[in-house]
This record gives sequence, structure tokens and C-alpha cells, in this order.
Amino acid sequence: MHYKRDEAFRFPFSVPVPAEFSIHLKNSDQPGTGTGDAELLDISPGGTRMRTAYDIPVKRDTIAVRLRFILYQQPISTDAVIVWKVASDGCWTYGVDFDEDPAISEQIVTDLKLRRQSERQ
Repeated sequence: MHYKRDEAFRFPFSVPVPAEFSIHLKNSDQPGTGTGDAELLDISPGGTRMRTAYDIPVKRDTIAVRLRFILYQQPISTDAVIVWKVASDGCWTYGVDFDEDPAISEQIVTDLKLRRQSERQ
């Protein structure tokens, strides 16, 4: 199992953040799957740790996921790949790497700051 311990920060959530995902094939014009529900356990600008009841294949070269979630007020949608998974308590926990997108990374950092400020009030 690979953890990204070299990242600048990883923000853990005291209450998991609801998210939804869909699965699609890389380099394909075929539509992806329907959406599934998930929870984000922590997040960084480069990825997240996600929990769901669905058993998603870990095939970085062929399968990608599209995640949608709200950290503060603005929806975030990003493509990603699953890099590891672990079964626990009848669910699956996944390590997810976001596709590189500076705008998404910046939005995650900004929204986390705003979320933290609103939690302190």
C-alpha cells in the first residue's frame, strides 16, 4: 500500500465529506458508469483517501474515476486514478491520485482554508 507521505499537507476530515464518482476507461469514447456514493476521509491538492461500498478495480493504466464533491461552497470535479485499495468493515478504502490540474489544486487549498475558517466561527 502506498501512502503519499511526501506531500506538503494532508487534511483529515473529522466528519467524512460526501462525494460521488463514476468510472470510465482511459483513452476511450465510451461513456462511463453511473455514479456511486463515497466519502472523502482526507484530502490534499494531489489526492484523497476515499471510502465506498463499491469494489473498484485498481488498474491505473486503463481505468480512471471522476470525483465530484464540495469542500466549502463550490462543487469540485476532477479526474483521478486509484492507486491502492483496502477492504475494511464491509467497505473499501482507496488511495486516489488526482490528475494534475493547477486550478483544481488551488481550488482545493482555497476551499479548505474557507472551510477551516467557517468551522472556527
